[in-house]
Amino acid sequence: MEVVIAGAGSIGLLFGSFLAEKGHQVSFLVRREEQAAHLGKEGVKRYRNGVEVFRQHVRVIRGVNEIPVDALIIVATKTRGLDQLLQTLHEHPNPILFIQNGLSHYELAMELNREFRSLAFATVEHGAERKDDSSVAHHGVGVTKIAVAKGDEADFKWLAMLHSEEFPIEFHADAEQLLLRKVIINCLINPLTAILLQKNGELVRNVHSNQLFEQLYDEIMVVFPEMKLELSFDRVAEVCQRTAANTSSMLTDRLQGNRMEIDTIVSALIRKAEMRGGALPMLAVFEKLLVAMDEAGGLKCIWAD
Repeated sequence: MEVVIAGAGSIGLLFGSFLAEKGHQVSFLVRREEQAAHLGKEGVKRYRNGVEVFRQHVRVIRGVNEIPVDALIIVATKTRGLDQLLQTLHEHPNPILFIQNGLSHYELAMELNREFRSLAFATVEHGAERKDDSSVAHHGVGVTKIAVAKGDEADFKWLAMLHSEEFPIEFHADAEQLLLRKVIINCLINPLTAILLQKNGELVRNVHSNQLFEQLYDEIMVVFPEMKLELSFDRVAEVCQRTAANTSSMLTDRLQGNRMEIDTIVSALIRKAEMRGGALPMLAVFEKLLVAMDEAGGLKCIWAD
């Protein structure tokens, strides 16, 4: 099967490495010349515990006109760049799997892509960190959960062949509910790690961080009580433990001086709570802190001054 991955960040590279390892033809659609050259020369590489465990040549493409007609497109870009990408994919009938964080991409994709044959959404719980433009460190095994939102399930069901102890795959019925579950996990981990400058594991190891973690969990579950059955506090804590050495995506962005995904994750859950007539005051305070940090330009800019 041919697969085109749009976006070669940590999760895009992780997916690409496992797909290539299973013998699929993998292409990366990338924007930066430097990354295109690096991927083309080095191939995709996966590391575990500091040791290279897989390397494979991959095709690198620079424009959507190079996408094969029958390829599955996996969209692994940041949500803020999604609108522009979808506009360029407007004429392509390829099935598309979205693996972004947050909720806002669901509405955007369903609204803008009526012509697409099939759409699916996934949540990814692996601990992964991009080492360079072609390498990813696989820090922790997590489940990839996929839900088909529109079209032919057969366009995605073959992904079940990727299932292994290192890369578990599950299929779920409700895409929107699946994304809500993941955005709650993200809201519990990302804001706190970005504000406190801590890796994921500190939210369960550090006594004071853990208290904030528990208080935020309780606040969210008051508004979304139906999620308690499948998302107990112990399960969220397990995600932190499994990705203990990970730097969350939001903290990574802050450290690098990039814009954090506040609107697509934190603000999106606050808006959803308000639609239910609920409120998330603690999360709203974190949202304001994160926005203020974003406007300051990240830690690199602060320390440079």
